Amino acid sequence: MGIAVFGHRGASGYRPENTLEAFELAFAQGADAIECDLVPTKDGELVIRHDNFLAGTTDIASRPELASKARVGKTGWRTTSTDWFTEDLTLTQIKTLRANERLADLRPGSAKFDGQFEVPTLDELLAAPFADGKTLILEVKRAADFAAVGIPVAAILARKLRESNWQQRGIKIIIESFEAKALEQLKRTCGEFAEYVLLVEHHEFPKDQADQLAVLTEVAERFDGISPNSKVIFDHPEVVEMAHYLGLKIFTWTARAEDAENGIEEYYAKFILSGVDGIFADQPDLLVEVVAGLT
Repeated sequence: MGIAVFGHRGASGYRPENTLEAFELAFAQGADAIECDLVPTKDGELVIRHDNFLAGTTDIASRPELASKARVGKTGWRTTSTDWFTEDLTLTQIKTLRANERLADLRPGSAKFDGQFEVPTLDELLAAPFADGKTLILEVKRAADFAAVGIPVAAILARKLRESNWQQRGIKIIIESFEAKALEQLKRTCGEFAEYVLLVEHHEFPKDQADQLAVLTEVAERFDGISPNSKVIFDHPEVVEMAHYLGLKIFTWTARAEDAENGIEEYYAKFILSGVDGIFADQPDLLVEVVAGLT
């Protein structure tokens, strides 16, 4: 089987990320799967946004009726600021919003679609005809933080999967998280119908080879795969072989055309020739073309 191309939050280089329109475009461009991010609402629904804070990816700041919902909260690693948070809003309120391109200066072609697309729900993605026979990669965000304030994201996701006919329609589900304990809880709650992949940032991954093997061995005992930041793969190419030896799938992220310094083909080839099983890409069509050319 060749290297899989994953539409990172859909075809996020061309449409505002994490929208149904971005997902459908990614599949039309030849992506093998799409990845999306799940966060909860106040009334226990799951919406698809990269973060639970909304100012950067929606038009919520222009909605006077929601101005009173702004508060100071966690908006990044060790960062707090005033924003609007999904867990403070009902699904009905979130459905009044429209998605915006998060990197408007870098991606004006995507930004021209600002204000056109809704914030989708997991239910809508699972029901979408374009998902039939496809793979959906669901990243669960900050499950431990939400559990601490009484929002059981794992239980909500398990219920959503039970209520959907995704299996009968040939859909494959992969569930991801940066939190190992949360991913174990998701696996216990959602069951063996999905695959489970641990996401890893480069600064959290050991540099010593013996320590790397120990980490990968522990992951292999608990999950189906690991998905490190591409810096891990490029700095420590031996990690791919070790992961495969242990029976793990290994993915990496994120291939972005804007980061190519010496040409698109050379840039993507570095990802492809690493030997990973799947690559997350913002412009899946470009990566699909280079994968086809190299394989």
